[in-house]
Amino acid sequence: MEHKEKSVMTDMLIALLVMAVAAVYYYGFRAAAVIMITAAAGLITEFACLKLRKKPVEKSDISPLVICLTAALMMSPSVPYYEALLAAVVAIAIARQAFGGRGCEIFPPAAVGFLFAALCFPDGMLTYPKAAGSLSMSAVVPSETLGQSMTKTLLQTGTASVSPIDLVVGKFPGPMGTGALVLLAVAAAFLIMRRSVSGIAFFTELAATLVYALFHYDFDLMAVLYFFAGGMTLFGMIFLSCPAVRVPSTKSSRFLYGLVTGLLVIMFSHYAAAENAIVYAVIIAAPVGIELDRRSLSFASMLKKRRGLFKRSNKTLGSINETIEMLEDKDKRG
Repeated sequence: MEHKEKSVMTDMLIALLVMAVAAVYYYGFRAAAVIMITAAAGLITEFACLKLRKKPVEKSDISPLVICLTAALMMSPSVPYYEALLAAVVAIAIARQAFGGRGCEIFPPAAVGFLFAALCFPDGMLTYPKAAGSLSMSAVVPSETLGQSMTKTLLQTGTASVSPIDLVVGKFPGPMGTGALVLLAVAAAFLIMRRSVSGIAFFTELAATLVYALFHYDFDLMAVLYFFAGGMTLFGMIFLSCPAVRVPSTKSSRFLYGLVTGLLVIMFSHYAAAENAIVYAVIIAAPVGIELDRRSLSFASMLKKRRGLFKRSNKTLGSINETIEMLEDKDKRG
């Protein structure tokens, strides 16, 4: 495992563990059980796939753990255990190993695993308990104790009854580890300073969605905060779309990638009223990022080439003018 990638994965794991601790604080041992089952299922699947493919198992590779922890935090703390397990298996076996393993993934595995389980089991994956409430450790939590997320309420009514304090600390119905704005802000700052998250892609994506949210919600700042705290929006930008191992290599490509992802989030939010628009957006934007990286797009290089072409054109034009002048002089002498 390359040093840079290992550093990125270590930083991501640290940030995710902080979010996991907050989830366990709010939802108790059941949240911890969901996280551990998802992580264990993912690691076992990774080991089994590598053995089947006759590939060596790298003990230093913590990326499967990062993938599974990301997927677990995107789930409801009340999700049935077998659904969490299935999401981890799909993330590792289908979205990761089927494409060649580490470094060959086309789509973010955590997003693929979550989306597959959410489409197959919407009742279990997309219903949520109240934050800071006690949850049964049974395999299936009674449905009468569950309800829709804050994001769904916002999409249906245009507002949500969550206090600013609860919004900042993530104390509202939704995915168990993706809503605490204060923790997400700290995680973003930490990962960007460590260059484990691309600042260019992140801030481009953030700016695009912020402009949309401000105009869509008539500059209602609370509604804008609901938008970023809910639907995994800010969490997805940090842990799904902008990690340094996923974004293109050049600055220009990262800007375009962030812009494309942001526009896709806007489209899914505005036209499809998708509850977790960022998940759909990053899956579609991922191949775009790969293509941008393949082309190594650079605005600076393009501008430099254009200037060079302009200089060559001027030089050619100057040579033609000199030739015309020489012919005119020759005619006069003749």
